[in-house]
Amino acid sequence: MVKKEEFSLIRAEINQNYKDQFLMELSNINAVHIKSRKKPKIKGSGDFKDSTKQNIKDLRKSLNTLFKRLDTGVQDVLDLKIERSERMEFVANDFSELIDHVTEEIDFYSNRVSELKSYISTGIIELESIKIIKSSYENLERINLNTDVIENLKYFSFRVFTTFSKNLANLKNLFDSSEFPNYYETFELSEDRIGFYIIYPKDRENEFNGRIRLIHSEEVQILKKYLTKEGINFKRIDKELHFIENLVSRYQKEQTRIAQDNLLIFASINEIVQNIEEYNWAEEQFEMAGPNRLSLKFFIPSRLRNKVIQDLFTMFKDNITIESIKISKKRPIFESFKGKKKRIKEPKGEPKPDVGDIEKEITESGKKLEDLRDTAPTVMKNFFLFRPFEMITKMYGTPTYSEIDPTPFIAITFPILFGLMFGDIGHGLTLMISGLLGAWFLRNRSKGIASFSWIIFFCGIASFFVGFLYGEFFGKEEIEIFGKVYFELKSFKLSEIISFISFGIIKPEWIPFFNFTLYNPLNNILSVFYFTIIIGVFHIILGWFIQFLNYWKQNRKYLALSDSLIKILLLIGGYTLIFNNGFDIYAWTAPPYPILLTLIPGILLLILKPLGKIIGISYLQEESVGSLIGEGTIETFETILSVMSNVLSYIRLLALALAHIALIFSFNEMGNLIEGEGFLIELLKFVGAIFGNLVVIIIEGLLVFINTMRLHYYEFFFKFYRGSGIEYFPFYLDSDYSIMTFQAEIGKDIISEEIEKEIDTVSVKEEIDKAISYISKKYE
Repeated sequence: MVKKEEFSLIRAEINQNYKDQFLMELSNINAVHIKSRKKPKIKGSGDFKDSTKQNIKDLRKSLNTLFKRLDTGVQDVLDLKIERSERMEFVANDFSELIDHVTEEIDFYSNRVSELKSYISTGIIELESIKIIKSSYENLERINLNTDVIENLKYFSFRVFTTFSKNLANLKNLFDSSEFPNYYETFELSEDRIGFYIIYPKDRENEFNGRIRLIHSEEVQILKKYLTKEGINFKRIDKELHFIENLVSRYQKEQTRIAQDNLLIFASINEIVQNIEEYNWAEEQFEMAGPNRLSLKFFIPSRLRNKVIQDLFTMFKDNITIESIKISKKRPIFESFKGKKKRIKEPKGEPKPDVGDIEKEITESGKKLEDLRDTAPTVMKNFFLFRPFEMITKMYGTPTYSEIDPTPFIAITFPILFGLMFGDIGHGLTLMISGLLGAWFLRNRSKGIASFSWIIFFCGIASFFVGFLYGEFFGKEEIEIFGKVYFELKSFKLSEIISFISFGIIKPEWIPFFNFTLYNPLNNILSVFYFTIIIGVFHIILGWFIQFLNYWKQNRKYLALSDSLIKILLLIGGYTLIFNNGFDIYAWTAPPYPILLTLIPGILLLILKPLGKIIGISYLQEESVGSLIGEGTIETFETILSVMSNVLSYIRLLALALAHIALIFSFNEMGNLIEGEGFLIELLKFVGAIFGNLVVIIIEGLLVFINTMRLHYYEFFFKFYRGSGIEYFPFYLDSDYSIMTFQAEIGKDIISEEIEKEIDTVSVKEEIDKAISYISKKYE
């Protein structure tokens, strides 16, 4: 188990004009975890802050719109590889100016792309219109349509329309009626659209318009420019069609060029917008500390504290004051700055240890202050084989600063419990191969997918070894491939296996309570049941043991002895009592009175906390003796009841193990029902076996994985783990594609301004005198 990082809390007070440079320096350090405020609002700037937030939201919205118009995703710009010297620099005097600068960049490209999109949309509409005209005119060509035909229709209207094919019936109902004199003919344009031309009297125009609106049609204009005396001018139509196609293609190529040629710019803008969002959050954590002064609290690894303080003093000199508190994991540490304006001089040479420390442990009764251990961030550092299981831990919650990270423990217990419910040599090998393939091919996708793949791999290892205990290889009692038996699985007693694993150090006769076999669980249900209870008891004891270590580590040793240790003794006593004497109450109360194994720990659990109050244990002084007795009584009965239900929950190990074996056995038996010989029969059996095993691995594997998580979250973590910590997240502004630079504008006092004005006046007068002298000499 790797030692967890320790932190110090630093409160820095700085001139407001240096705020932007200060945040940039913290970002460059890349180790500062800014402490968030409950109500991050600087007095007198609420409207400005709301306006800034809205501007940032609009900025992100505009950027997303730009990417959407360019058919470019964020992942496309993140995959770009460039040299450090190619990065785009954004220089501004302050944060607002930076937002305006980025907004102008986005608007420039958005306007250009919007213009192109508009041209493309208009061109596509015109293109579709001409295509419809051409298709319609091709069908009208058979009636010899020309300018003379149109001009000769003095008393009749000739019009062409398109509509959906489903409207054909309505079209017939409207114009087949004798009430409205007309002639029409339909023609097919596509699978779902038809066209038709219609001739009707001009004096019935209003009536026609009323009828045509009922079928939601679109009119195809009969344009004279496409008609000649000889007929339809298809050459002109094709020429316009080709021209618009080329025009739309040019616009689309221009849009693609903008996206490709400016990919670096878009990557820079995307990164700077992300930095602006992060920066804005950090900016909101400042507090007003006086006229033109701001303060910020942040956590820093204690090993870097002195160096960071020295670097900040070197850069900001007299414009900054710093206070720090080293946060211990072993005792409560309370924030004790109290708003002091303590100025620490810039250290000379090597920084002295514990510079600026203000440590205070508060143990007075009734003191309600925030323990910094509850707000300090946590760094999860684990051995590389345990690291994938951090994902399981984080799904429940991040460890608090002062509690033990359970990841190393679940890295061992999680695969074991999974394997006990999914024990099969063949299935274990399948999971191992799947996990390795997933870890390799999906390693660049995300850290979570890679971690999950390794978890599957480790669970496969456990399933593989438990498969030897159960005597299962794809549901069979021998390792058989294509009908040939390579190895027959044998039955071993659990005590013999433990002796083998320990290289003979532990003798089988030393552990008679493990003198049973788990081979073929369907025929040894009682043995597997007994073993699952042992596993459950051990797992719960492990949880309370970690709670014991947490209390001990936090310097609450009395609570470790009076709570965690007593609960362990209570569970061990109850287990021994029931498995040796069953539920025979008379045997419990007969000499040598085994009921005392549970009675004594129960009484101690009831009275030890009130006793701690009496003898002056500091962290028990806030409550009265009566409340501690009441709390102890409820806790004792709750512990007894919860322990019974918790242990019984582990019976699911037996249930799912039997379900797993029975399910694959059923598929194997169904395969045996196929009679006959030959290659096709064997191939059918083989395919059926693959299908059956895949169903079991996917469905049963998912159920087993979920139940393994449940046993850890509800039966194991409840015993010791709070999981309410804050993950260490250093404040850092990305600089892969962009550089963000702020230039300080330091305000001048009145005297300085008057001096500068006087200097400027003198300089101007000297220049005028020189000019007069030069002109006088030249034109004498």
